[in-house]
This record gives sequence, structure tokens and C-alpha cells, in this order.
Amino acid sequence: MTPGELEKAWSELPSAEIGQLSGIRATGLPPYAPVYIAIDSERRRELLIALPTGSDALKPTVTRGLEVKTDELRIGGSTAQTYIQLVCPHPGHYSMFAALAANIVTAVAADPTEPKASVARCLDRWRSFWTIDQSGLSREQALGLFGELWFLLRWMGVLSAVSVNRWQGPLGARHDFQWPAASVEVKTAASGSGTIPVHRIGSLDQLDAPESGQLYLFSLHVADDALAANSLPLLVEQIDKELSHDADLFSSFAERLEKSGYDRADANRYARPLRVLSEELFGVDESFPKLTAATFNPGLPPGIGDVSYTLSMAGCSAWRIATSPSASTALFLQHT
Repeated sequence: MTPGELEKAWSELPSAEIGQLSGIRATGLPPYAPVYIAIDSERRRELLIALPTGSDALKPTVTRGLEVKTDELRIGGSTAQTYIQLVCPHPGHYSMFAALAANIVTAVAADPTEPKASVARCLDRWRSFWTIDQSGLSREQALGLFGELWFLLRWMGVLSAVSVNRWQGPLGARHDFQWPAASVEVKTAASGSGTIPVHRIGSLDQLDAPESGQLYLFSLHVADDALAANSLPLLVEQIDKELSHDADLFSSFAERLEKSGYDRADANRYARPLRVLSEELFGVDESFPKLTAATFNPGLPPGIGDVSYTLSMAGCSAWRIATSPSASTALFLQHT
């Protein structure tokens, strides 16, 4: 079952009485190894994986977004049986829970004789997603993430394993997007209409040439607007929806989002409505206005450490190659 099919199943389950569970069996599994899609009386989403008689309990886990335990349960009027019980207590994590559940259903279907081992392997793979640093993103970090997701969704073509895997910044890469043919550094500035965006370049290597391919700078200019239809949570929601058919692809995106510091359960914290004023793509060559390590020859003065600086896009128009993802000069982002 896909994450989307699981989401639909949970939403259509009839309400459960207090202290009971309402559920249906996941498809594609043998009768002796049932997995149930279930809800409790508070409509919290659950996945129940039946264990063979005499199986040891799985180690319990409780985090902000996931509860795991082993218990004897009844689904509706069925006979009591021992299940591994996964509970998602917060709606903000439902999309990620659906992807995890899809992975578990697939794993149990592949080896129905060892359901406990299958669940344990899936939980290990997804463990970091349920232990997000709850300190959250700063206002500027959230703005930067908005720009990266905007670029991913609008400029990189149809969401796919190729485009998601090119988003390398959250994984520690020097540039936000990179692949052999090109690298793209994404910068987002928030200011009023009629102003020129100014971006902070955080280090001397941020606009330095990549190891291979051409470097580009994507500049996104936004303004706070209470009536605007764009926000960071809405971008996340849209990408989640477009990836809901593929649990592995969703997992790849979720890993990057988690490493960026974003927690879906805190979506309201980042619901800052933004109006996009401009989006521009620039080619960065040796003549582009920038500072790099090569600017300082033979090197930085003694005692000088990190160097950051601001870049006004007013001085960069000669290097602008596209102002829309549909421009012919931007289509290489989707085809290289």
C-alpha cells in the first residue's frame, strides 16, 4: 500500500468507542500475518502488526511524534492478539507516519514469518525523523528553507528521485543543490516592494566554483503579506502530497527536511505568509561580484577567521540568465 492509500484508509475509518480500536486489514499480506490500519477513540492514527504466539515484545519507544509498544489488543469485535502498536499522536506528523507505515507494510509482506524483525529494521531506518531537534528554526533559517523548497518545487521540474537527491545542502554539501553538471546556491531576502534584494553570503567558498560543472545563484525576493498564498508549511504540504505515492522518495525528502531543522508538528510556528516579488537565476563565473579565498592572496590576514559579506543584486544584472522556470535558459535545470 502507498502512503496515499494509507492516508485515505485512516481518514475513512469509522469512529471507535472509548477504549476500543477501529481498523481494517492492510492489503497484500497473508492471513497468518495481518497488519491493521487503525484509529482509537481520539482518531489517533495507528498501525498494528500481529506477532506470532510466543514472540518477545519490541523495545518500547516514545517520542514527540511516535509511540511504539507491544500489547494485546482487539480490533473491533476480533479475538485479542499480540500486536506491535505504532501510534502517531500529532496530526503534524501524519504524512511522515504514512510513509513509515507504507515501508513497514511492504517489509512485512516481503517476509511475513518475521514481522518483528521487519518492523525493527524500518524503525531503525526512520529513527532520526522522530528525534528532531525541537529548538526549531530561526526566522532567517525558515526563510532560507522556504527559498530552497520554492526552487525545488518550481525550478527543478517534476518532483522525482533525481530532483530531490540534488537537494544536498541539508546533508552538508557546499551548495544547496548540486549534481555533476551544475551547482545552485539559493538565497532568499525579505523586504518591501520597490527595493533591491540583498543577500548575505556566509563564507568565502559559498560562491566559489564547484568541483565540477557550472555554479548558479538563485535569488528569491519576498515580502511579508498577510493576504499572500505562500508559506513554508504550505510548500512542505504540497511536496508531501506530490511524493505520497512513493515511500522511499518521501523518506529521502523527509531526511533532508529533518536535517534542515523543520518539524511538521511546529508548522504553525512557520506560517509566515510571503508574497514572491521576484525570482532570478544568475550564472556565477570568475567575473561575478563575489569574494572567495582566491581574492586574498596569499591568504587572509593573520587573525582573520571566517568572512561573510552582503551582495546586492543591483550589481548583478549582467549575469542574470532567467526570471522564470519556464525560460529556455532555465530548462537545463530539468534536463541535465
